[in-house]
Amino acid sequence: MEAIQKVARQNTDVLKVLKLHIGMGIAGEETEDRSLDIQIRIAEIDAEFKAMMSAISADNAEQFDERRVTELMNEKADLERQLSQIADVRQKREDAKSRLDEIYDILDGVKNFPLKFDDTLLRQILEYVIIESKEKIKVVFIGGLTVEQGL
Repeated sequence: MEAIQKVARQNTDVLKVLKLHIGMGIAGEETEDRSLDIQIRIAEIDAEFKAMMSAISADNAEQFDERRVTELMNEKADLERQLSQIADVRQKREDAKSRLDEIYDILDGVKNFPLKFDDTLLRQILEYVIIESKEKIKVVFIGGLTVEQGL
């Protein structure tokens, strides 16, 4: 609990800046533009495919370009995978920001108040604890911040 209080006193400003940077990264990331470009290209592929299908009749069925359809469908599948990856990255960033918000709120709330042992609080913000010796432990917070604490 002393390690948590130490981190709360020393690191709330660092967390505030980190939270701001993550927020700016989510809001202004370049993948937004790529995502729109990909969606436009998918719509173009769909339109071209629809036009090809509309042009087919009993008289010109042998002119159907299977190779072009395969290329279009492969390109569309690749673009949809890219969109999915962009969405995954965006979700991970939003999750990280949300988690950081939670940790910041907890640390900001406890920095000026003596803490009693709280198992729920520990599970929310600690990754693990390493026993260094009889006199010292290393407390590792979620996100990687490490604090050495005397016993």
